[in-house]
Amino acid sequence: MGKIIVQQLVTLDGFAADSEGDVSFFESVEDWAESDRDQLAFLNSLSLMALGSRTYRMFAGYWPTEQSGREIIADTLNALDKVVFSRSLETAPWGTYSEARVVAGDAATTLRAIAHEAPGDVVVWGSLSLTDQLFSSGGVDEMHWRVCPIALGSGRKALPAGFSTGAMRLLGSKAYDSGLLTVDYALI
Repeated sequence: MGKIIVQQLVTLDGFAADSEGDVSFFESVEDWAESDRDQLAFLNSLSLMALGSRTYRMFAGYWPTEQSGREIIADTLNALDKVVFSRSLETAPWGTYSEARVVAGDAATTLRAIAHEAPGDVVVWGSLSLTDQLFSSGGVDEMHWRVCPIALGSGRKALPAGFSTGAMRLLGSKAYDSGLLTVDYALI
Protein backbone atom coordinates (compact mmCIF):
# COMPACT_ATOMS: atom_id res chain seq x y z
CA MET A 1 0.00 0.00 0.00
CA GLY A 2 1.39 3.36 -1.03
CA LYS A 3 1.30 6.64 0.85
CA ILE A 4 -0.17 9.94 -0.30
CA ILE A 5 2.59 12.54 -0.27
CA VAL A 6 2.16 16.26 -0.87
CA GLN A 7 5.45 17.65 -2.14
CA GLN A 8 5.38 21.42 -2.33
CA LEU A 9 7.75 24.22 -3.21
CA VAL A 10 7.37 26.81 -0.46
CA THR A 11 8.96 30.06 0.60
CA LEU A 12 10.63 30.56 3.97
CA ASP A 13 7.42 32.19 5.19
CA GLY A 14 5.22 29.28 4.12
CA PHE A 15 3.74 30.47 0.83
CA ALA A 16 3.32 28.15 -2.15
CA ALA A 17 2.31 30.94 -4.57
CA ASP A 18 2.14 34.71 -4.60
CA SER A 19 -1.16 36.64 -4.45
CA GLU A 20 -1.78 36.06 -8.17
CA GLY A 21 -0.94 32.35 -8.00
CA ASP A 22 2.52 32.79 -9.54
CA VAL A 23 5.26 30.38 -8.42
CA SER A 24 8.27 32.07 -9.99
CA PHE A 25 9.78 32.34 -6.50
CA PHE A 26 11.36 28.94 -7.28
CA GLU A 27 13.85 30.89 -9.42
CA SER A 28 15.49 31.96 -6.13
CA VAL A 29 17.18 28.54 -6.32
CA GLU A 30 19.82 29.08 -8.98
CA ASP A 31 20.99 25.47 -9.28
CA TRP A 32 18.60 22.52 -8.95
CA ALA A 33 21.10 19.85 -10.10
CA GLU A 34 22.10 18.60 -6.65
CA SER A 35 18.52 18.38 -5.35
CA ASP A 36 17.29 16.88 -8.63
CA ARG A 37 19.61 13.91 -8.09
CA ASP A 38 17.80 13.25 -4.82
CA GLN A 39 14.46 13.97 -6.48
CA LEU A 40 15.19 11.26 -9.06
CA ALA A 41 15.42 8.66 -6.29
CA PHE A 42 12.10 9.92 -4.90
CA LEU A 43 10.47 9.72 -8.34
CA ASN A 44 11.54 6.10 -8.64
CA SER A 45 9.53 5.28 -5.49
CA LEU A 46 6.27 6.60 -6.99
CA SER A 47 3.39 4.86 -8.72
CA LEU A 48 1.40 7.98 -9.64
CA MET A 49 1.45 11.75 -9.75
CA ALA A 50 -1.75 13.68 -9.07
CA LEU A 51 -2.32 17.24 -10.22
CA GLY A 52 -5.08 19.81 -10.28
CA SER A 53 -6.01 21.27 -13.66
CA ARG A 54 -4.00 24.48 -13.28
CA THR A 55 -0.81 22.68 -12.26
CA TYR A 56 -1.45 20.08 -14.98
CA ARG A 57 -1.48 22.84 -17.63
CA MET A 58 1.76 24.28 -16.24
CA PHE A 59 3.48 20.87 -16.06
CA ALA A 60 2.20 19.65 -19.45
CA GLY A 61 3.52 22.85 -21.04
CA TYR A 62 7.03 22.05 -19.85
CA TRP A 63 7.83 18.48 -18.81
CA PRO A 64 6.83 16.49 -21.91
CA THR A 65 8.49 19.04 -24.23
CA GLU A 66 11.99 19.55 -25.57
CA GLN A 67 12.44 22.35 -22.98
CA SER A 68 12.87 19.77 -20.23
CA GLY A 69 15.48 17.78 -22.16
CA ARG A 70 18.32 18.96 -19.90
CA GLU A 71 16.47 17.94 -16.73
CA ILE A 72 17.73 14.67 -15.22
CA ILE A 73 14.28 13.96 -13.78
CA ALA A 74 12.34 14.55 -17.02
CA ASP A 75 12.19 10.98 -18.37
CA THR A 76 11.21 9.48 -15.03
CA LEU A 77 8.63 12.17 -14.28
CA ASN A 78 7.12 11.94 -17.77
CA ALA A 79 6.83 8.14 -17.55
CA LEU A 80 4.80 8.24 -14.31
CA ASP A 81 1.11 7.40 -14.41
CA LYS A 82 -0.86 10.59 -13.94
CA VAL A 83 -4.29 11.64 -12.73
CA VAL A 84 -5.68 15.16 -13.10
CA PHE A 85 -8.54 16.31 -10.90
CA SER A 86 -10.72 18.66 -12.91
CA ARG A 87 -14.35 19.44 -13.56
CA SER A 88 -13.48 21.34 -16.76
CA LEU A 89 -11.00 19.11 -18.61
CA GLU A 90 -12.16 16.16 -20.66
CA THR A 91 -8.69 14.95 -21.66
CA ALA A 92 -5.20 15.55 -20.33
CA PRO A 93 -2.57 14.81 -22.99
CA TRP A 94 1.09 14.58 -21.97
CA GLY A 95 3.09 15.07 -25.15
CA THR A 96 4.10 11.71 -26.63
CA TYR A 97 3.65 9.98 -23.27
CA SER A 98 0.54 8.28 -21.95
CA GLU A 99 -2.33 10.66 -21.35
CA ALA A 100 -3.30 11.47 -17.78
CA ARG A 101 -6.60 10.15 -16.48
CA VAL A 102 -9.08 12.93 -15.70
CA VAL A 103 -11.21 12.55 -12.58
CA ALA A 104 -14.00 14.95 -11.57
CA GLY A 105 -14.89 13.19 -8.31
CA ASP A 106 -13.71 13.28 -4.73
CA ALA A 107 -9.92 13.53 -4.71
CA ALA A 108 -9.35 12.14 -1.21
CA THR A 109 -11.42 9.00 -1.83
CA THR A 110 -9.98 8.45 -5.31
CA LEU A 111 -6.36 8.89 -4.23
CA ARG A 112 -6.77 6.71 -1.15
CA ALA A 113 -8.17 3.90 -3.34
CA ILE A 114 -5.28 4.30 -5.81
CA ALA A 115 -2.69 4.38 -3.01
CA HIS A 116 -4.23 1.28 -1.42
CA GLU A 117 -3.61 -0.72 -4.62
CA ALA A 118 -0.35 0.94 -5.70
CA PRO A 119 3.05 -0.69 -5.18
CA GLY A 120 4.60 2.76 -4.75
CA ASP A 121 3.55 6.10 -3.36
CA VAL A 122 1.29 8.78 -4.82
CA VAL A 123 2.60 12.34 -5.02
CA VAL A 124 0.59 15.54 -5.35
CA TRP A 125 2.51 18.55 -6.66
CA GLY A 126 1.39 22.17 -6.55
CA SER A 127 -2.38 22.09 -6.99
CA LEU A 128 -3.26 24.13 -3.92
CA SER A 129 -7.04 23.67 -4.20
CA LEU A 130 -6.49 19.92 -4.44
CA THR A 131 -4.02 19.82 -1.55
CA ASP A 132 -6.35 21.97 0.56
CA GLN A 133 -9.05 19.31 0.06
CA LEU A 134 -6.65 16.51 0.91
CA PHE A 135 -5.29 18.16 4.05
CA SER A 136 -8.79 19.13 5.23
CA SER A 137 -10.08 15.57 4.79
CA GLY A 138 -7.09 13.91 6.46
CA GLY A 139 -6.01 12.44 3.13
CA VAL A 140 -2.29 13.21 3.40
CA ASP A 141 0.25 10.80 4.87
CA GLU A 142 3.42 12.85 4.36
CA MET A 143 4.43 16.44 3.61
CA HIS A 144 7.65 17.03 1.69
CA TRP A 145 8.45 20.74 1.69
CA ARG A 146 11.13 22.11 -0.63
CA VAL A 147 11.88 25.42 1.01
CA CYS A 148 13.25 28.10 -1.33
CA PRO A 149 15.52 30.84 0.07
CA ILE A 150 13.02 33.68 -0.30
CA ALA A 151 10.18 35.27 1.67
CA LEU A 152 7.12 36.68 -0.13
CA GLY A 153 5.32 38.36 2.77
CA SER A 154 1.92 37.43 1.36
CA GLY A 155 0.31 35.03 -1.05
CA ARG A 156 -1.27 31.59 -0.97
CA LYS A 157 -0.24 29.47 2.00
CA ALA A 158 0.89 25.88 1.44
CA LEU A 159 -1.60 24.68 4.06
CA PRO A 160 -5.32 25.51 4.15
CA ALA A 161 -6.60 28.13 6.58
CA GLY A 162 -7.40 26.59 9.95
CA PHE A 163 -5.45 23.39 9.27
CA SER A 164 -3.49 22.11 12.22
CA THR A 165 -1.82 18.85 13.14
CA GLY A 166 -0.69 17.13 16.23
CA ALA A 167 2.96 16.25 16.42
CA MET A 168 4.52 15.20 13.15
CA ARG A 169 7.41 12.80 12.75
CA LEU A 170 10.47 14.16 10.96
CA LEU A 171 11.43 11.78 8.16
CA GLY A 172 14.42 13.71 6.92
CA SER A 173 15.86 17.04 5.95
CA LYS A 174 18.68 18.22 3.77
CA ALA A 175 20.28 21.56 3.01
CA TYR A 176 21.74 22.19 -0.43
CA ASP A 177 24.48 24.60 -1.47
CA SER A 178 21.89 26.38 -3.67
CA GLY A 179 20.03 27.51 -0.54
CA LEU A 180 17.23 24.98 -0.98
CA LEU A 181 16.18 23.06 2.12
CA THR A 182 14.07 19.92 2.01
CA VAL A 183 12.04 18.92 5.04
CA ASP A 184 9.89 15.76 5.07
CA TYR A 185 7.31 14.95 7.75
CA ALA A 186 4.87 12.12 8.36
CA LEU A 187 1.47 13.20 9.66
CA ILE A 188 0.70 11.00 12.64
